[in-house]
Amino acid sequence: MASSDYENVRKRIISSALERRNGAGGPPEKYVAHLSAMEDGEDGQPKPRYIILSVTDAETGFIHKSKSNTNGTFSIGKTWNLSELRGIELNVINISLTLSRAYRWRCDHPVELSQFAQALIKTHKSIRGQSLRLIGLRDEPGVLDRLLATDSAIVASSGAGTGGGDNEEESVRATLTNVEEMLDGFEWATDDIFRKNSHGGLGLGVGSTSTGSAEQIEARLLDELMALEKANIYSFIESDDRIDIVVKYLDDAIKELDLMERHVSSYRIHLNEVADDISYIQSQNRGLQVQTQNQRALMAEIANLLETVDVDRESLVTLTQESLEKSKSIQKLEEAAADLYKALQAGRDKDMAAGMERLSEYRTHNSQFCKRIFDYLSIMFTVRSKMLLGDNDGVTKSTGRRRASIVDHKTLEKYLGRYSGLILYLKEMDETVYAKLCAGYFSAASELHNTQMQALFVAYAAAVKKPVEDDSGGGDTGLRRVGTVRSKSAVDKSGASDDGLSAPEVSSPHRTLKCPGIKLPHIQALGYVLDEIAPAIRRERTFIADFLQINDAALTFADYMGLENYFRRQAMRSSGISQGTLKLVRGAMDLIFGYLPTSVKTWIDTAAAGDGLQVIGVLAALELFMSRAEERENEFLLKLLEKHHAKLKGQFDRHVSEQIKTVEDTKLTSRKRGGVVHFMKYFPVYVGRIEALVIGTEGLEIRQNVDAAYDRIVDAMFESLKRMAKIDGEGEDKGQLNYHVILIENMHHFVTEIQNLDIGSVSSFLVRAEGIYDENLAAYVKLVLRRPFLKILDYFEGIERLLKTTAPTEVQNNSTYSKSALKKVVKEYNAKDIRKHIDALFKRIEKHFEDDGVTSSNLGGLQPGSALPTSKLGPNSTLGPDGYLNGSASGGAGGVVVAGVWKACEEEVLRITELFQKRVGQCYANSGVSLEYGPGDVRDAFKRHKVW
Repeated sequence: MASSDYENVRKRIISSALERRNGAGGPPEKYVAHLSAMEDGEDGQPKPRYIILSVTDAETGFIHKSKSNTNGTFSIGKTWNLSELRGIELNVINISLTLSRAYRWRCDHPVELSQFAQALIKTHKSIRGQSLRLIGLRDEPGVLDRLLATDSAIVASSGAGTGGGDNEEESVRATLTNVEEMLDGFEWATDDIFRKNSHGGLGLGVGSTSTGSAEQIEARLLDELMALEKANIYSFIESDDRIDIVVKYLDDAIKELDLMERHVSSYRIHLNEVADDISYIQSQNRGLQVQTQNQRALMAEIANLLETVDVDRESLVTLTQESLEKSKSIQKLEEAAADLYKALQAGRDKDMAAGMERLSEYRTHNSQFCKRIFDYLSIMFTVRSKMLLGDNDGVTKSTGRRRASIVDHKTLEKYLGRYSGLILYLKEMDETVYAKLCAGYFSAASELHNTQMQALFVAYAAAVKKPVEDDSGGGDTGLRRVGTVRSKSAVDKSGASDDGLSAPEVSSPHRTLKCPGIKLPHIQALGYVLDEIAPAIRRERTFIADFLQINDAALTFADYMGLENYFRRQAMRSSGISQGTLKLVRGAMDLIFGYLPTSVKTWIDTAAAGDGLQVIGVLAALELFMSRAEERENEFLLKLLEKHHAKLKGQFDRHVSEQIKTVEDTKLTSRKRGGVVHFMKYFPVYVGRIEALVIGTEGLEIRQNVDAAYDRIVDAMFESLKRMAKIDGEGEDKGQLNYHVILIENMHHFVTEIQNLDIGSVSSFLVRAEGIYDENLAAYVKLVLRRPFLKILDYFEGIERLLKTTAPTEVQNNSTYSKSALKKVVKEYNAKDIRKHIDALFKRIEKHFEDDGVTSSNLGGLQPGSALPTSKLGPNSTLGPDGYLNGSASGGAGGVVVAGVWKACEEEVLRITELFQKRVGQCYANSGVSLEYGPGDVRDAFKRHKVW
């Protein structure tokens, strides 16, 4: 076997077989040597085995027979003490150890066999102090060691292969010489094979190789060893007749030992069974001891419980005789009820009930006590409710700066709250009576709240403005004016139209009254009513949750009284109420406030019906209280208001759609100018009234809905205005001028009035309106200037077109734009002509903007002298010291619209005059021809006409 394989086997033996024995608790063993051998099995087939030699620190040796497992480990099958070894029978490939009997193995590795034999002999001698008896070899000093060393040399020589002739012959001779020396003194059965050579050594026949000599020596040695063994055994047996007797005794002894071994094995099995029985008995004994202790503790606990659940006569008398009015008496009743409660809870346990003789008596007392609680509280619900209502139906009337309000129920709640513990007892011990008590309280509370709220409704109904008193103006509040656009004369002197668009006086829903005689708008009164109803509903819900235990806390009377854990567990097992009672208590709020939806609906409908815009104020009030109800988890009020909110939201959407339809249906009576269109004139008023109704609604849905409604209405207004003003065809004619005049007037009015409102949500409309105003003002100015400046405009517009393809110096070479043509044009526009043209222009502009009443109405309330926003007057506009636009004091129509148009015309004439001068200088240089008027003449001519 190769050294690496041998080392690998050694490590595996140590790591598996020896470590497993060391872990079993015996003295640790150290590896010495091992031998790989074959053993004849019972079926005659050879089996691989490993003979292991090990020692301990106590100088004890062991010989183990083991086998190799499939997973690479070794398991020991049999073990002998090294002291039992009596002899070794050894030849080249076989080894036999004499222990209790002889054990023989065959080894195919002579070197490994030699090493193992040497280690076995040395270990035995070091432990026992004596040499082994060897069979097959003389027991002479050094003979075995030399034999083992020679065998190794022979094996090594036979495996070295063939080399050179001289070296091979010398190696063979040296080997044979060593063998001769080793075997010197042995008696050979025959010496026919060997012969003396001339040098006194052993030799082989000519032509034999080193391999052949080793094999022949090995065969010779084996034969001699076998013959020697046979001769020794034969001579030993033949020399003494007592051998047969000894052998017979030995066989008998072996049989006895085998029998004893079988008996011992049987005893071992019986002892193991007895040990298992003893362990089982011990465990059963311990279990019985624990069970006995538990039973003793249980009996003591049961005895204690029986004493605990025994209700004394004094407690029973207390339940029937003690007063239910005083707080101390209620406390005594709770303690007595706790004694009865414990007995009844224990009675629900079948094992405990069997030992309770008075259980039926306790149940009778329980029924009587529960009925007593119900009878007393049913009466007190009514009595205390009447005491709270007093002479004013539970409502404090408005006096001084205080408004009418509902008297709170703190006194009633404090009084009834003392019975919450007994109510808890009633809930667990007699559910039927508990359900009756809940129904009785719901009825009494409903009557109480109904009386108070109806009185509150009456008080505020008396304080609400009558329809004729309401300063909302009555009638429709929208933009409705189907048909023609009316002039200012259709608006009354008070400033309010017959459409009811004047802004109402709207107050916050939660302000206190300034004095008791002031009448309230419906929306404000509705806010006061809801402000009283909401906390009443919330407080009632909180109270019944604690008083009647309508909650998810799962609190029991045992918890309330702090009873022992046993009773708490019993209470939890039996806690819970039937579906019928559960349905009753879950519908508590509907039973108490069942009248409220109808009453609130009447108030909301009345508030929303008085004025078309009031639906917005009602929505704002509802959303405010809905937000508060959601924050405070007032589910009943939230659900109630949500129904009305959905209905009013649809009404608001219909209102917006009606306003858009009104705008779209508005028409002009003719193709004439119509001034400020009706819906443009009254939209700012409409917005102002709505904004007064939605003060403080930031973050609510109504604010978003109102802003969205503004977007829709303004889009419809702008589109309808463009449609009404739109004309067919192009060029300077009345239709096109009228188009621009209508848009200028309406957008100017829209921008001015919306800016005065200062509302952020309509700021985007201003940008659009200003853009439309600027666009149409520029177009109007260009159209209106073409009549007085037609010739000169056409001439210089032609030059502009020519300059795109011709150099400025080449322009006068064109016959149409020659020097003489320029002279002819400029002669018609001197300073005097300019004044005359501008005078005619002023009269024309004045005519355009006078028929609609703008000059007298000043566009929705602006007085003479009001200024157009600076962005509309132009960058060069200035005001005189009197606050008017600079101009002459002679004539002129007032109004900021005309002022803005007139200023734009002046700027445009100045622009084209400067352009004309520039083009003359470029195209007609050194021609001696120039304009016969200048910018100064233009300014002087415009100043002649003073405008507001």
